[in-house]
Amino acid sequence: MIKIRITLESKEDVIREILVNPENNLEYLHQSIIKNLKLDKFEMASFYITDSNLDLGEEIPLFDTSEKDGDVITMKNMPISSVLYSKDSKLIYIYDFMNMWRFFVEYLESSDEITEKCTRKIGEIPEKAPDLKFEVECQEEVESYEDMFEDSFDVNEYEY
Repeated sequence: MIKIRITLESKEDVIREILVNPENNLEYLHQSIIKNLKLDKFEMASFYITDSNLDLGEEIPLFDTSEKDGDVITMKNMPISSVLYSKDSKLIYIYDFMNMWRFFVEYLESSDEITEKCTRKIGEIPEKAPDLKFEVECQEEVESYEDMFEDSFDVNEYEY
């Protein structure tokens, strides 16, 4: 078993620490989060692999919604152990895309326990999702509209 901490990004402390089998898949972890936080099981969700600064990386969705089947790795196809395996391993879990509940999911430690369970519970989920501010850093500003496209053209060249 491994111990995982799930923390809601909010002003209030809402934390769950759970023991899970690392050989289960991320869909199983998703269901454990739903159960332990008493969330609606009918909402969409995704995990995001992150770096040490918690910058979003690859998305691991609950379902493959791409046009071609098999283009996306889903929660069902990803073992927990492949993304949460050391103290540096962290994920971001986005639940309910209309309200954008955001949780930090992190590996805490390996455990000799044999039963999956919630080992720590702090706080309760608020009725409304916390207001999150998303900031995007622009690396360089675009000088003009034409600079955005290599194949810019003059609209006046065409006859109607």
